[in-house]
Amino acid sequence: MPSVRKSIVISFAEKYSTLLIGFVGIMLIARLLTPAEIGLYSVAAAITGIAQMLRDFGVGNYLIQEKKLTKDRVRAALTITMLTSWVAGAVLYFSRHLIASFYAESAMVQLIEIQCINFLLIPFTAPILALLRREMKFAILLRINIVCALIQLTVSLSLASSGYGYLSLAWASVANVSCMMLLVNAHRPKDAWVMPGFKEWRRIANFGFQASLSAILTEIAMNMSDLILGRFLGFQAVAFYSRAQGLVYLFHRDMMEAVRKVALPAFAQAVRKDMDLLQSYLQSVNYVTVFAWPFYAFLGLYAHTIIDLMFGKQWSAAVPYVRILVFAGAIGALWNLSSNALMAMGHINKILRSELIVQSVRIALLFYAAQISIDMTCYALIIVYFLNLLVTLKYLKQAIGLKFYKLLISNINSLFVCVMSMVIPILSFFYLPEKVDDITEFFVSGIGFSLGWIIGVSICRHPIYFELKRIFIKEKPIVEINN
Repeated sequence: MPSVRKSIVISFAEKYSTLLIGFVGIMLIARLLTPAEIGLYSVAAAITGIAQMLRDFGVGNYLIQEKKLTKDRVRAALTITMLTSWVAGAVLYFSRHLIASFYAESAMVQLIEIQCINFLLIPFTAPILALLRREMKFAILLRINIVCALIQLTVSLSLASSGYGYLSLAWASVANVSCMMLLVNAHRPKDAWVMPGFKEWRRIANFGFQASLSAILTEIAMNMSDLILGRFLGFQAVAFYSRAQGLVYLFHRDMMEAVRKVALPAFAQAVRKDMDLLQSYLQSVNYVTVFAWPFYAFLGLYAHTIIDLMFGKQWSAAVPYVRILVFAGAIGALWNLSSNALMAMGHINKILRSELIVQSVRIALLFYAAQISIDMTCYALIIVYFLNLLVTLKYLKQAIGLKFYKLLISNINSLFVCVMSMVIPILSFFYLPEKVDDITEFFVSGIGFSLGWIIGVSICRHPIYFELKRIFIKEKPIVEINN
């Protein structure tokens, strides 16, 4: 479907642009703030992130996947978002002193106070963003997100260089959300100009309760590593682990967010047309792994150089953790789109059950591992990601007939591409003369990596090869996705 391809390209352009802006900010902030200051903010952001799972109450995903969206349902969605967001913000605000006491860090109070401002603004943003995604208005979202990212970068750097320390990151977050609210409302769809209302609230609440519970479990588990490490090993340990996890999340979370933004409305559109999702899902995963696996392999090999370039030598302690976490990322590429497929079919109950199983195990493993070392915390994440794959496959088999061997066979070509892309980087890493500096070696390997990837997709005739051929040679596509 051409509109899906175009939307994915635009979504990737948005993600690349905002990531590039974010990288610039991270590299500069890492030199303006100490690891302890960044670790302190990371813990506060993790706590706020858990509370933010309540504020949307699954309303965004409901608006995207709902087959028959009426004005009453949009009104109820706005009302529910207001109630949940403001209540969650109030609970977080009045808990700030208790949280600060738990971490024995008084600065946490002010950080949470500032971030609570976002909860007041989000109800005027989140439902409209969902409607824009439902209508596949990704070009508008591209412009909005780039402007907001630039505003956040400017505010964070200005305040950090003026001596505001960790507070600069909190105020930058508020600036981002404020900018988002103004720009999103300027592009609000005509049908979205509604007043709050309660009619149809039960329909949304039923979906939202399960979606929110699932999201809360995921957010708690994802941020639990920061919270537990901060409690047992200190804020500096949080900073190094977060930096390593952040690099791995460049693909698993950040780049895949661009795909997921399109995948849910595209899968939902396919369901509304009564199309079979099995082949579309397998091919979508195949498109993910052909980029993900080479990315993780290169990141693991050159973790030291990448961290030095991006953050400086003061962050080199994070290198061993990156080299462990890349294996978790590679496993995650096989199930990254599973929730989108299940949600598009309305199987929110299967998503909830999956999260209950996986995240319960994740929290238990983290409590055990974080008391030993950061390395053990990283190994625990690999186990959790593999468990997530097995549980996800169980529910996808029930929903679309997906079997494990089919998933593996359909991605053998991506494994071949990964091997081909790493030939020159591995040779460069181990056999280039010692007089060649790290930066030169890195760029030589990067060029060899890109050439190996292109050769790999060409030799095995990976589906992405035909898409690239269509783009650059203007041929009619041989492989169709969600057609």
